[in-house]
Amino acid sequence: MVREIIVNDMYTAIIVVSLAIIATAKLINYNRFTRFLSLLGTSNYLRIYFKDHHFLDSFDVVLFLNFCINGTLIGFLSYIHFIEKLEVDILMFIKIAGILGLAVLTKLLLELGIGYLFDIQKLFHSYVFQQVSFLNLLGVLLLPFNSFLIFGAPNQPILLVATLVISGLILLRGFVKSIKTYQKLIINNFFYFILYLCTLEIAPYIFIYKLFSLDIN
Repeated sequence: MVREIIVNDMYTAIIVVSLAIIATAKLINYNRFTRFLSLLGTSNYLRIYFKDHHFLDSFDVVLFLNFCINGTLIGFLSYIHFIEKLEVDILMFIKIAGILGLAVLTKLLLELGIGYLFDIQKLFHSYVFQQVSFLNLLGVLLLPFNSFLIFGAPNQPILLVATLVISGLILLRGFVKSIKTYQKLIINNFFYFILYLCTLEIAPYIFIYKLFSLDIN
């Protein structure tokens, strides 16, 4: 029995572009990139680079682009395996990656806007920096997973589910770290925290679920 293998020049090009983007981030700031890779285990990166951080500086922009690419790629792989076969072309991929990037940026800008509105800019700037950092780390870690799912072990739903679970745990780790950082403030303003969760953390995922559950002919 011949195993079906996904062989596609587009996937190869996407992986190569992603590798080039990560290499560019490493060239931009080698020391920062090295500390960035230890983000899951230590808060040194967040503490050191928040002081002089600007919203989406060149280092973050490059890695955020990589997150959009690999986030879109794992999304396509999940759709193909669990919903229906889909012929993916490069134009469609770019559009979806752009929508993903725009959606995340809109959410981050809304959060920064809330900070300015309630005169707590530093708090929300720090929170957004943590979110961007963990999203970028997820993008880097997704690259080897996506490569393996495409070229090493295609048509393996268990591995795909494991990748999705690990991705969720990474994002949850970032969220929990933020809560621990600002737990005193959250306790003192618990109602506003719940309101924030419903509007900017939970509602977007419900919207995305409803969007993809529509039966579009």
